Amino acid sequence: MSTEAAGAQATATADDNAQSEELEYQRIPPSRQLSGKYFLGAYSGEHVAGTEFVIGAALVTLGVSTGDLIWGLILGNFMAVLSWAWICSPVATRTRMTVYWFLARLAGKKISTVYNILNGVFYAVIAGAMITVSASAFRVLTDIPPQVGLYPTSASFVILALLVGAFTVWLTLKGFKRIANFSTVCAPWMAIMFLVSGILSIPIVTHLGAEQGIDGLGNVLGALVWTGVTPEGEPGINMWVIAAWAWGINLPMHLGMSDMSILRFARKSSYGYFSASGMYIGHFMAWVCAGILGATSAMLLKEAMVDLDPGAIAFRLLGAMGLVAVVIAGWTTSIPSLYRSGLAFQAVFHRHKPFNVALVVGAATTVVACFPFVFGSLLNVLSYFVMMMAPIGAIIAAEHFLLPRLSIRPLWREHQGLEDNRPAMLTWAIGVILGVVLIALPQVHLFVVFLPVWTLSFLLYPLLCRRMGANTESGIDYYEEAYGPVDPPELPGESPQAQPAVNRRDPLYLISFACLVIIILAALWSWTGDNAAVVDYVETFKWLVIPLSLVYFVCASIWIHRRRPAAALAADDPHV
Repeated sequence: MSTEAAGAQATATADDNAQSEELEYQRIPPSRQLSGKYFLGAYSGEHVAGTEFVIGAALVTLGVSTGDLIWGLILGNFMAVLSWAWICSPVATRTRMTVYWFLARLAGKKISTVYNILNGVFYAVIAGAMITVSASAFRVLTDIPPQVGLYPTSASFVILALLVGAFTVWLTLKGFKRIANFSTVCAPWMAIMFLVSGILSIPIVTHLGAEQGIDGLGNVLGALVWTGVTPEGEPGINMWVIAAWAWGINLPMHLGMSDMSILRFARKSSYGYFSASGMYIGHFMAWVCAGILGATSAMLLKEAMVDLDPGAIAFRLLGAMGLVAVVIAGWTTSIPSLYRSGLAFQAVFHRHKPFNVALVVGAATTVVACFPFVFGSLLNVLSYFVMMMAPIGAIIAAEHFLLPRLSIRPLWREHQGLEDNRPAMLTWAIGVILGVVLIALPQVHLFVVFLPVWTLSFLLYPLLCRRMGANTESGIDYYEEAYGPVDPPELPGESPQAQPAVNRRDPLYLISFACLVIIILAALWSWTGDNAAVVDYVETFKWLVIPLSLVYFVCASIWIHRRRPAAALAADDPHV
């Protein structure tokens, strides 16, 4: 081994043994690994969230037809789940590293710094947009006008967004376990609120369709909600574009590999399948229900849907609890997004304490949240980020899955003591150039550009490694040599903790579950009478759902808190 390689290996070893509050440079030992319930709660909470109000309504205005929407979402979300379970999760649970540390060891400082900044900005934009969504709910309770332009038109809204952002940052600083527990409580209720919004909307939109001489639910949805044409009368997007969007919307997390930073805590690789809870509850059911809710509210308010923010849409049918749903939906996306953004910038500004970096990132994100154009242009903004980040995820996946098949150990650049990974640099450049060219072609929709960009990068990177200096080796365990043992050594003084069993006979659990069931039944009651009377029944439902929701949150929060032993709670690191 060369002197440079020995130095790189020594640095990696030193990093691996270093103590850090966030364990950014520490492989996750068994004592810090988490059971599946954390990831089930985190994924369902994060993806049943504020973006669903924005995207569900946006898909209506993009002019998709009902059939194309349903089949496109089924296919696209299925591919997203497989991307988490087959690609991101195996790499995360074998390496036990954050994507930022892994990329630094793979590609060197230059490329990892650019990627980390891009990744940090991406998640900060999402967090800022969702803080704006949460603030839109509080706006409804005031005389502040809807904020749907490029910049805020009310100083009061700016103050409101700053206050909401401050609370979001505070909760983010509590760390991943607290975020997961928060999502575990909120996710079931959020899913139910999206579901009941659709249940209540269906008889109303059916009644509105009947007034126009349209019979049958399918015909009504096709004529009034997902019409197949844009508001300007142009042809809308098709099933394949919807499928690509559903798959690619979260590409930075799965095929982009940034969820390595979350899934490194997973005990098993199979926990990647828990992403299905977020995809089919959030990116299927919630998008469909949000679309019907948005179209119905706009018709009842006699306004164009593009002139309404999420708070106004939810308040019309769900009342006060609709506003609470919008607030919580914003938080369940903005909080984990801020967590990821903080990790990305911490990898760049590693000389500073993680707490301080996260605080600065949160403050900057809160300022961004004051400008409504962020969430108004969210779909296009996310698509550009997806295109730019796709090559890096493909490089990481190829490093892990393809290089050993070519007799090249993962993290070969570090092992050989090279300053930069030239194949990675060239692959990223070629991938982005391909994306720019495809975007310029009118025949290619922006939502599908990530597919050829990721595929080309995944196949090109190993070939360039063989041609540009990566050494081949035989007779070794490539993963053991690159990452270390499957189970990293424990931190001093720590040992694996037994996880408490979930007691579903606890009265608090049963009461919480019963509240959700009653909310669904109360919404279904709207289907038992005349559709014309549903608008009046909605006013009754708005009041009925308030005490049921309050009881749910009190009981569920206490149950979540006490189901774990007090000693375990006291030992929790708030930054993990």
